[in-house]
Amino acid sequence: FFLHPQPANPDPLWSRGLGDVYKRQILYSSISLADDYPNKPITIIEPWGAQSWGFLQAQELAKELEKILDQRVLVQAKPGGASSLGTKFVADSDPDGYTLLHAWIAGLVIVPLNKDDLGYNPTKAFDIISHFTESPVVAVSRSDAPWNTLAEMVEYVRANPDKKFAFSGGPALSIHSISGAEVFERENVPVKGIFYDDAAAAGAAMLAGDTAVAMDGFGSLRRYGDKVKAIGVFSTKRYPGFEDVLTVSEQGLDGPTVRSWSAMVAPNGMPDPVKKKISEAIDQVLSNKDFQQRIYENMQWFVTPSSADDVQKLIASDTEQMRGAIARVKARQNLSLIHI
Repeated sequence: FFLHPQPANPDPLWSRGLGDVYKRQILYSSISLADDYPNKPITIIEPWGAQSWGFLQAQELAKELEKILDQRVLVQAKPGGASSLGTKFVADSDPDGYTLLHAWIAGLVIVPLNKDDLGYNPTKAFDIISHFTESPVVAVSRSDAPWNTLAEMVEYVRANPDKKFAFSGGPALSIHSISGAEVFERENVPVKGIFYDDAAAAGAAMLAGDTAVAMDGFGSLRRYGDKVKAIGVFSTKRYPGFEDVLTVSEQGLDGPTVRSWSAMVAPNGMPDPVKKKISEAIDQVLSNKDFQQRIYENMQWFVTPSSADDVQKLIASDTEQMRGAIARVKARQNLSLIHI
């Protein structure tokens, strides 16, 4: 249709009519956008490696989203910088709903506390869709280790001052590595941190005897079977299915209790119809009991969907809890000696 130019002193009725036309155009455009989306493959960026639990979780989510959206959903690993490289990649992407991020506490809380020049603001750069998974930090040793709890390991280290001991939790700025560093420093025992690009490498190093303990999750018990044993969980409670694993505090040790967790997010500024459609699809998957059970049985991670507001509150609370730990990381000046 053709609209005449608006007169210098518009008639109120003419203005109201033109406004109604514009409103209808916006409405029809929004409906069309929602109906048309997605018309090409969607990519989920996983900021950890292709062998990580995060990548496997994202793959499982992608399979289910394809069924709902009738479109391919790809998972692409972009590891580095303790997940901050992949996180920044998505922050810089177009907010069209075709690039999503499997975000982690490392990229949204821990790394931002350590670096001011990341190139993204974790609280403003993203449209948060839902909380996805969580797992406590679990201390895991080889089955033949001469200790059965983390407290026993601490005493073993004290009793053997001539021996060298090390731990790893993957990247230096992962919640796993920081939890290990904190508990050994608070207990004043010389257990050196060795850091890798991924937690999977930390588990392999522990099995090879390069480290005495890996800070990972319950998934290590699934991955390595009877070759390993859990010797402590960094949590305020014991977890279902692992009731025999004592918490660090139950063992008389002082350690952090911040969980490892993930969320599904997108670049800030997605059109509302697109955000609604992808959010509903993801919520449908994450709320499915069979999907939750599959993730738990195969990986020993817990699917815990919750709202964007809940994730924002979690970011804020974990930021406050980890502020002191990150300050101590800086004070130790270990970051100049490690790669992340």
